[in-house]
Amino acid sequence: MDEETLRKMAIEQHLQGKSSILIYREVGRSKYWFFKWLRRYQNGNTELFKDKPKTPHHHPHTTPLEMQNLVKNIRIQLEDSYVKVGTSAIKWEFEKLGITPPSDRTIHRILKREGLVKKTPYAARGVE
Repeated sequence: MDEETLRKMAIEQHLQGKSSILIYREVGRSKYWFFKWLRRYQNGNTELFKDKPKTPHHHPHTTPLEMQNLVKNIRIQLEDSYVKVGTSAIKWEFEKLGITPPSDRTIHRILKREGLVKKTPYAARGVE
């Protein structure tokens, strides 16, 4: 029996006059569980038997989309001009624009997520 059906059954039994302690013991749930669903029923909640989402409503530490796009666009422009394209170069471009750049780690995460981090072969780094 799924949870939603179990909740409906418990409330129906309560409405028929059955003792609350008998109901939650028979369904194998806690006193808190029973009264939570009874309270939702009494409040007239239209979605009363459905679970509420447990994910956060907002993500306060997420880098704004405009900032992510700016990091990506600066990196692409730097690649087109054959200059350094690393985190320091991107931060330098931000400062030239008068914008406070995100942290090095945030820039790297954005670039990696966009597939813009490319490892150069060891020999190409100038060490042989």
